[in-house]
Amino acid sequence: MISFFLFTMPFYVGCASFSSDSTLQNSSSPTKSFVENDSSEEDTFIDETVDVEPQNEHSISDAVRLCTDGVISPEAVDLMIDLSQPDEEDDIYLTYARIEGIAELFEDCSDPWGLFPTTYKHITGRGIEAIEDGEFEHPEWAEDIILDFAGRYLQNLQAVLTRGEPSWAWGRYYELSDRDDVSKTRSVMVAMSAHLLLDLPHSLAAIGTTEAHKEDFFYFGDIMIEVSDDLIHDLRGFYDTDAEAILNGFFLGNWIDNTFGNETMITLSYQTIRTKSWNNRWYLQNNMGWIASAEIYSSFWTIDAVLRSLDGADIID
Repeated sequence: MISFFLFTMPFYVGCASFSSDSTLQNSSSPTKSFVENDSSEEDTFIDETVDVEPQNEHSISDAVRLCTDGVISPEAVDLMIDLSQPDEEDDIYLTYARIEGIAELFEDCSDPWGLFPTTYKHITGRGIEAIEDGEFEHPEWAEDIILDFAGRYLQNLQAVLTRGEPSWAWGRYYELSDRDDVSKTRSVMVAMSAHLLLDLPHSLAAIGTTEAHKEDFFYFGDIMIEVSDDLIHDLRGFYDTDAEAILNGFFLGNWIDNTFGNETMITLSYQTIRTKSWNNRWYLQNNMGWIASAEIYSSFWTIDAVLRSLDGADIID
């Protein structure tokens, strides 16, 4: 059992020490009332979960103050900036608490920027349980990947909250999630693609992953599938979006008939994406980062195009 103290825990204000190697190309910056940047409406081509109920310690007046017309308010942004600044001494439990706190702030407002942390809290929580239960041959490696991987999400979130520049892939997610003509399912799938295709290989390289960790890496991926029902439940409950069909296809390969088409079934494969990330980690570690960068960029925009087509045909919600 894991205990978390979301808003009573001491949140440090130190900056995360993650390298900028995950930024391959800048994209147009997303927009919010507190982020004074222009956004374009045009498409760019190119549990077992943690066994704890979310603790909502805000009063009704707090909820009003933290939300403005369905998005987080400046007051909520101040809280979230602190939550998105991990301290060097943070462990996996504090990291989970930060992600859950961020998710709840977004969820209270049904703010679509929270689509990803709503799913990510379950994934991180399941990874922590696996460490506690001794399911990894290299538990220290498992802790390191949780910390570095989550740190890259937090770093990009803080960039958009403070009018900075997120990586090109995360910029795409925040751009799409701000648009009324884009489905929430499309947005969250783009976020997952950004994290798995761009952040994951850089995290694996940064923590010194070797072939000795391969079994743990793929096992970590396998246990993530276990929480797919929780992701689907929360996306429906907090954001009124039904991502069940595409997420079951993505994680489990259980595609309904041929509704999504062969291209979707081939491109949106969790097993394929994580294998690419493992291979790109090797390129990054062996002075062939240009190969990894090209593969990451190509794969991301291929997935983006498939999702755009599905969205345009009203196949996804």
